[in-house]
Order: sequence, then C-alpha cells, then structure tokens
Amino acid sequence: MVVPSAIALTLFLFLVGVISVIVYLRGRRRITALPPGKIVYGDLQSKGTVLKSLRYRVSGKPDMVVRNGNSVIPYEYKSSRASVPRGGHLLQMAAYFLILEENHPDLGVPYGVIKYQDSAFRVRNTMKLRSDLLHAMEEMRHTYDMPYRKHSNPRRCTGCSFRQTCPQSLINYEGWQENPHEYRYS
Repeated sequence: MVVPSAIALTLFLFLVGVISVIVYLRGRRRITALPPGKIVYGDLQSKGTVLKSLRYRVSGKPDMVVRNGNSVIPYEYKSSRASVPRGGHLLQMAAYFLILEENHPDLGVPYGVIKYQDSAFRVRNTMKLRSDLLHAMEEMRHTYDMPYRKHSNPRRCTGCSFRQTCPQSLINYEGWQENPHEYRYS
C-alpha cells in the first residue's frame, strides 16, 4: 500500500522539478536576449535559406526570426563586445526589417535584437533607420570602384568578398588556390 505522505512527497518533488526547468528556460531566454515567441527561422544551428527583398534588391540571413502574435522580430548574434550598437550592425538590422516586411506583409516588424557577447540592444524599426539604409544602398550601387579598406586587421580581409582581387588586402594570397586553408599574412 502506498503511503499518502510518499505520494505527497513525489508530487512535491515533481513540482519543484517543473518549476526549476521553467526558471532555467526563462533565464536562458533572458541571457540570450531572445524576444518571447516562436522561432520561425534560424541560421545559428542550421543553414537557413537566404531571405530576399526583390523590391529593394537586398538579401540576408538573420540568425533567428521570432514570431510573437502579429509581429516578427529579427535577432542577430555578434561574437564581439559592444557598449553601443555598431553602425553597420544597425544597417544590417534595417535590411532585415525591409526583407521581413516584404515577405510578411500581414505581420509587423516593430523591432529587432542585436546581441553582443556582453550586451543586447533592441533596435526600433524607424523611418530614420530605413532612410539611412536606403541612402547607404544607393551610395553602394553607384560606387563602381573597389571599396576603400578602413581597418588594419588581416582577419577581416579573410571574410571580405573582394579579398582575392583587392589591391589593399592585408593577406598574401600566394598559393591560395592550392590550399585555401593555409595562407600567410603579409
């Protein structure tokens, strides 16, 4: 025969376990700064498809998109540290706003989240940010020359789409075709 106190103890331990899991999951969401809702797109763990705006001729792959009611919220994780959002990251988020608005006209895109190692920022979808992005895109489309390098970090050159043709490259690409994983910094 099962003793009522044993049943009560089992129920109590089960409830403590459930509450612990809920508290843990809420804490994880807070640490990652994920907005509440259901993740409907992800590029962090798997290869997400490229999202496109045909109207603005821009594409991108946010790390995640969360749906919360009648809204979708782009989320971008950065491995660097920042005390304020960086300009290029704000424009990247603005591009995600345009893409998501075009692809989900029935849903709002009120804000996005940029998460750095040590901080997170909620970026509002404003007309000023949209205007800044459209202006930057117009400038880029009218630039026919090679872009000017604005850094002195060879590691940034490795991820640049102009890396093999750039006369300002900080990387010596001698032998690049034979073994692309072994190259020398100049």
